[in-house]
Amino acid sequence: MMRINLGDRLRSLKLVAGLAAFLQHPDQLDSVFAVAGSLQGSPLATQMERHLMAMPAMADLVEQNWRPPAINLDALEQLPEGSLGQVYARQLRHLGLTPDSLVDPSPVSSPRDYITHRLRETHDIVHVLTGFGVDGPGELGLQAFNLAQNRSPLAVMLIFGGMLGALQNDEPLEPLLTALARGFQMGLAAECLVARKLEEGWERPLSQWRQELGLPVN
Repeated sequence: MMRINLGDRLRSLKLVAGLAAFLQHPDQLDSVFAVAGSLQGSPLATQMERHLMAMPAMADLVEQNWRPPAINLDALEQLPEGSLGQVYARQLRHLGLTPDSLVDPSPVSSPRDYITHRLRETHDIVHVLTGFGVDGPGELGLQAFNLAQNRSPLAVMLIFGGMLGALQNDEPLEPLLTALARGFQMGLAAECLVARKLEEGWERPLSQWRQELGLPVN
């Protein structure tokens, strides 16, 4: 008789449900978080944790339990034009987002928790640093970047969902494939962004950050 692992079956069902929610509402943060939640505790998440913790910079962050200070968008908007913080604040205002909506309120009690928080709180910072927009191709390009850098299973699912959605809607694939190729290439070439204390350099020019991290300056 075939032995059924109920834990694996439940994780698979959660993953399917989360992906279905994303396909129905790809522009809503809650649908992305649903996919992310379905991956928590999975072997895929364990692989990502192992990959990131093998990086000395990430291991140091976890050991220090370093946490970024609270974000004040009003203060960031007063920083010099073209600085990381000023561009980040302008983007969040444009999207109608607040820093609170991007921060996981649950406590950090393990390396896995730390990585989950770090990926979520840096998502829009990475958007700014990489230059990927928040449209369909931009989001897929960013997920390709995340996959190359972090071995993120969430990135795999969102790329799959985005491509499937484009096929279902009979949309052109060329912009998506171009963004994916660019994201993979950038992710492989750059330093791991989430392992840096990016929030301690809000005032630094965006071009300076990009050059230091190995990202395209223009």
